[in-house]
Amino acid sequence: MNTTMKDTDRALLTKIERLIDRDLALANDFLRCQNGIYQRIIKERFGKVPLTETDRRQLVHTGLKVRHQLEQLITIVKPETLLAWHRRLKKQKWTFDNTAKKPGRPALPQQTQELVLKLAYENRTWGYNRISGELRKLGHNASPTTIGAILKEHGLPPSPDRNGMSWKQFIAAHLPCTWAADFFTEEVWTLCGLVTFYVLFFIHLGSRRVMIAGVTPHPDAQWVAQQARNFSMVLQEIPHKCRYIIHDRDACFLPLDTILQTDGIKVVKTPPHAPQCNAFAERFVREARETLDQIIPLGEGHFRHVLKCIENHHNTERPHQGIGNRVPLPYNYPDAPTPPDLIRCKASLGGLLNHYYVDTKAA
Repeated sequence: MNTTMKDTDRALLTKIERLIDRDLALANDFLRCQNGIYQRIIKERFGKVPLTETDRRQLVHTGLKVRHQLEQLITIVKPETLLAWHRRLKKQKWTFDNTAKKPGRPALPQQTQELVLKLAYENRTWGYNRISGELRKLGHNASPTTIGAILKEHGLPPSPDRNGMSWKQFIAAHLPCTWAADFFTEEVWTLCGLVTFYVLFFIHLGSRRVMIAGVTPHPDAQWVAQQARNFSMVLQEIPHKCRYIIHDRDACFLPLDTILQTDGIKVVKTPPHAPQCNAFAERFVREARETLDQIIPLGEGHFRHVLKCIENHHNTERPHQGIGNRVPLPYNYPDAPTPPDLIRCKASLGGLLNHYYVDTKAA
């Protein structure tokens, strides 16, 4: 009796196991079919099944438990790929950052390095300790050794070799007592045909006042010397004392230098082929060209008239950005906005030079 019952229970369990295995097999078949359809759709749209690092970890974790059935179960990737992922995860677990570290202190922030260079450029007599102390006042910490390394990296020598004043610093420090001189040419129609006229002018760097000294087709030494004497007499009547005069290395300036040096004026010559070093004079030449290019000078008298209008407009009517959009010579600025009906326009050279002013008589 007992033997018969045991055989019956064993047979029942065997039958149940077979039913479960069959159901699992059918479910697996269905999942494989469904997985194949998903895989085909993804490949058609994306070309490759996109997997994240988390997806790879999950596949490795579950796939290793059924390693003997991988070839029958896995469809997204090859079994070799799954095992390669597994080896990479093991390697990542036991690796550490063994890259070579640069010895020494970490580099200064970029903002601090830029401030070091700024202080060194603007203060050529400051040494490393002086710059370090100034940085401490501004909330930046940098040792003198670090400052020296930064300046050396950017090609800046120590303080004794940085004492020379740059050209820009020289100009900025001596604007009120410095004038500049230059020539420019213009083609003028005369009875003899097209003649080249030379124009010599001086410009005060502090106020931007321009003085056109003379016009001639033959700027010989005698003519240049006479213009220098005239300019020297003008300097005695203006409040701006001239200590320096800047011009290029043209040989025409030799007579001018001889006369001005006797008056105690130091001549500063620009480097060869460097018109940007006489930028104030070059800017006025460009301004004059903007007007002269719109005019055909007919004779020396007409040309002198045009230059006189340009000089007057520059000194008494035109605002200049370099001096805060003000006029070089004293100008009566209104205290309040002017009504439009009181504004008038003074047109020179046929409207090439326009000056707008307030009609005080109409007010």
